[in-house]
Amino acid sequence: MNSVCLQPEAAEQYANAFSLLPSPIAIIDDSGVIQLVNRSWEQFACFEPFNINNWIGENYLTLHFKTCHAQECAHSKAVPDIALNVATVPNHVIQSLQQALKQQLNDIQVEYSYDNQGCRHYFQLSANKIQINNRNYFLVRHDELEAKQELLNSQQRLAIAADAAKIGIWDFDLKTQSLVWDSWMYRIYGICPEETQAAYIIWENAVHPEDKQQALSDFHRSINTGENFNSEFRIIRDDGEVRSIQASAKVITDSNKVPIRMVGSNIDITQKRLSESKIYELAHFDHLTKLPNRQLLQDRISQSLVLNRRLKSYSALLFIDLDHFKEVNDINNHSVGDQVLISFANRITQSLDAEFTVCRLGGDKFIVFIPHASPQKFQAITQTKSVARKLLHNIQKPLNVDSKSFKLSASIGITLFGESATNIEDLIKQAELAMYKVKASGRNNISFYDPEMQTKIVQRKQTEKDLEQAIINEEFQIFFQAQVSSEQGVIGAETLLRWFHPQKGLVYPNDFIPQLEETGLLVPVGNKVLLDGCKKLQQWSKQQEFKQLTLSINVSTMQLLHEDFTDYVKQLLSTYQVPAGKLKLEITESIFIENIDATIAIMNDLANCGVLFSLDDFGTGFSSLCYLKSLPLTQLKIDKSFIKDLLSDDNDIAISKTIVNLATCLDLDVIAEGVELKAQQEILSQIGCDYYQGYYFHRPAEEYEFEKFTLAYNSDLYAKSSLQHAKVSKLQA
Repeated sequence: MNSVCLQPEAAEQYANAFSLLPSPIAIIDDSGVIQLVNRSWEQFACFEPFNINNWIGENYLTLHFKTCHAQECAHSKAVPDIALNVATVPNHVIQSLQQALKQQLNDIQVEYSYDNQGCRHYFQLSANKIQINNRNYFLVRHDELEAKQELLNSQQRLAIAADAAKIGIWDFDLKTQSLVWDSWMYRIYGICPEETQAAYIIWENAVHPEDKQQALSDFHRSINTGENFNSEFRIIRDDGEVRSIQASAKVITDSNKVPIRMVGSNIDITQKRLSESKIYELAHFDHLTKLPNRQLLQDRISQSLVLNRRLKSYSALLFIDLDHFKEVNDINNHSVGDQVLISFANRITQSLDAEFTVCRLGGDKFIVFIPHASPQKFQAITQTKSVARKLLHNIQKPLNVDSKSFKLSASIGITLFGESATNIEDLIKQAELAMYKVKASGRNNISFYDPEMQTKIVQRKQTEKDLEQAIINEEFQIFFQAQVSSEQGVIGAETLLRWFHPQKGLVYPNDFIPQLEETGLLVPVGNKVLLDGCKKLQQWSKQQEFKQLTLSINVSTMQLLHEDFTDYVKQLLSTYQVPAGKLKLEITESIFIENIDATIAIMNDLANCGVLFSLDDFGTGFSSLCYLKSLPLTQLKIDKSFIKDLLSDDNDIAISKTIVNLATCLDLDVIAEGVELKAQQEILSQIGCDYYQGYYFHRPAEEYEFEKFTLAYNSDLYAKSSLQHAKVSKLQA
């Protein structure tokens, strides 16, 4: 120490300063003898083989070369007691240091690495010439290169991530034209690396002929401009499989900004494109007929409106509704009806120009869109009328399906519009209004939209506003219609919604429910009905004369599938302590068309909470038999359409009896709605239906009137039953 610092105080200052430095540091003279070290130097892993307690006075160069020689001897088994695979500073680093000392260089920096317990570390040796007391020394330090280590770790993570994500990595040398692929590139292109090595021509030949021009253009533009390469193309693998590829690359340039390399990736997006295609098909095409649906029709009309403004041309919508198509489904099964619709769709598509769009709105309703009829209104009307007449003629030709011949007819409503049209929904409604005019006039004809029909549209808009206000002002009221058992009397009620309009007075559901559905207002209105219904069930549960009653509430598809519906019902059940088995939700068969899996899940969830389910209008919807065994139903409801002609139509009796038998086999209750005559009730009783609802028993009424009726009816039934029992007992005596 004193050889470096003649003054003891200075030596102590150096020692204290060195002890605070984190890197291994030593001061050596020009022959390599160590004059001073800090604590980090003594603990440095690379020096462990030296096994030195006191470094001062040791020659660092000599120690290193001796250790390297000893390890070489150990490897040759000449010196068996020397430890192998120990970490030391590499030989070339010490040689560089020796050269610096010899030549009295001002500073040197040398990078090296070593393995310690399976982990590779990167360091840099720095030697700087310093003067102390007019003598030259060298300050030697070892600094770990954390940035380089992190870079290697990052590269390793990137490789792992690319492999996990199935991303192919490639490197193209623009000077040598050599191409390097990783393993995933070979997999994506279906090439065996042992048989074929990557090359530019291999990639170029693999690109689909239809996509090659664009892919090569993107590639060379990137080279010429230095911009990133981004392209999407298809490839044809050796096995003939076509795959979709998303390619991207970074152009690397030299100091003169000349591109020298491209490093990039390929991702197989085949499945993504197939999924997108399927999603697009589901979103824009009818699942049955494969025709464009309403969404795609709207897109095409939007595009046409833009062109109409430029060309000042007229377009037309033809709203087609098949006449009496319900009879096709009623007489035949629905699979036959579906095949008829498919054949019908194919026929009208083939009979029209390719530029026309034929769309299925749903059911037996179709729209034909003529994008550009004529710049002249009169000619546009004439051409559109000609197309409509041709359609009517072709529609009436017999359709052969399932060895049967079907003769159809249709009502066609037409609206003509030009550059001033903006609202697509209004255009569709206009054509629909014209179609309904044909229906009212005897069907199987065509009709153009009359501007006077706009009055009805305005009225419809006003009704929507009135409905919104009705919710705010609580203008809706629940009425109750009794459900009666032949033996037990009144067993429950169905809630029926009534609207007390401030100006129009009482409005019945048929006049506002459809618009509630169209506007989405049915959800808040339906929730209010559920709320009031659960409150009423809570009241009844505390009254002996009403505690046996159930309450049926109609639930629409929109309401049932609403995201908050299940939680909302559960909350009501809990808040109002509704007894299990008292709340009954009535659903229609149309609910199965929307989302059967979600419907079943929701119903099962609520059934576990004690909610009952009744299938309303049974026999009038679609495919309900397929799902009866999967649904947690407790009741089937015979539609009033089968009850209406029960006295005169044997088919209605047969259908009703079949429904009763089916319900019995499935252990379900069955109730008939629309019972207006005693004779109807008697027939229903004979075929095994013991539960009824209809005007014969009770007309819908407010809650106090319903409760009054229930008390009177059940009391009367009890009195009659007691009298009958007394007579039987007297006869037996």
